Amino acid sequence: MTESVSTRKNWSPVDGKQGLECRKCGCRHFMVDHTRKVNRMIVRYRRCRHCGQRMTTCERALGQP
Repeated sequence: MTESVSTRKNWSPVDGKQGLECRKCGCRHFMVDHTRKVNRMIVRYRRCRHCGQRMTTCERALGQP
């Protein structure tokens, strides 16, 4: 019987920037338009507060496959 060991990845920050950034204007402020559950994930539709560009994010809780 083999034992699987999961390890947590450590991401080194690139130039100290983290989080979402609008591809159109570079803004980091978003509003959530809509949220729904799909296949044990949470899908959020976000909109940039500055230019209105729409972005989709998929979130999954840690520890779930």
